[in-house]
Amino acid sequence: MTNEMDEERLVSGEAWRDFCDRLKATGESILQSGFPTAPGDRAEGFRWLTRLISHATQLEVEAGDPQFPFFIRYETPHNQWGGPNPDNIYLRANLDPTRDYRVWANVRDVRQGIFSLNEGEMQLGEFGVFSERSLDQFEISEDGQLEIWITKDEHSGNWMPTHPKGRLLTIRIFQSDWVNDAAHPFHIERVGAEGIPRTPLSAEFMTRALDRSATWIERTGAFWNQYTTAGWNRATPNEIAAAKPAPGGADNILYGSCFFELEVGQAMVIECEPPDAEYWGFSLHTLAWLESGDFADRQTSLSGHQMHL
Repeated sequence: MTNEMDEERLVSGEAWRDFCDRLKATGESILQSGFPTAPGDRAEGFRWLTRLISHATQLEVEAGDPQFPFFIRYETPHNQWGGPNPDNIYLRANLDPTRDYRVWANVRDVRQGIFSLNEGEMQLGEFGVFSERSLDQFEISEDGQLEIWITKDEHSGNWMPTHPKGRLLTIRIFQSDWVNDAAHPFHIERVGAEGIPRTPLSAEFMTRALDRSATWIERTGAFWNQYTTAGWNRATPNEIAAAKPAPGGADNILYGSCFFELEVGQAMVIECEPPDAEYWGFSLHTLAWLESGDFADRQTSLSGHQMHL
């Protein structure tokens, strides 16, 4: 589609109407078979949809220009999808694989972090993970300063090579000890754009951002309910599956799962040996929406530092 066609779609209102129609259709899908029907579940479902809208538009509209990137935080208590870990601070920025970038932060008292270039989202069928590094693999100055170069050509210092499919920089900062583990701000800039103000918003950019947002919402709205339903159908209730890497996730993160089914008055007790890992923990997720619950105000998870051995 040409720039002129994109501009006309926005100016005429067609792009916005298409966006709204696609949102309406996604909302209707939550009313179909396979999704829970109880009033409380329906309320959670439509709240989930508003959270998907919030994330998609923030990533694609507000932070969608890889020429002037910045980090957005997602998987917060009020912005959840895909089973977030309450012990992670998740950051993401859009990148242009043909460009070079510099990332910096003070990481004093940060426990651990994982940095990766992602092709996209598993719900979009984009599983590629490139140039993955953990925080302890980088050189950090004595005062805690970290600087990372994401470039096509090898760079001195901390270097992550770009990849033709690596369009998202994802950072996971681990806070196993919520009181003492730090999570400082991260910054990013495109090399060559230092001090240059962002370009004015164009009609062409807005049209494409709305289209990308609608696609992300549609695919995500359908995927995670199917994902958990398939997991339930494969699983034996109340039996824990072995932990293993997930396609599209970090290679050095292992995910175990247990689908539980308890009667009123019953409880499930989980016992295990502490794993040989820098971080480990347990978290609850909703079956229909794969959210981590109200982890800002309720106990929905336990990290290795929060549990008593």
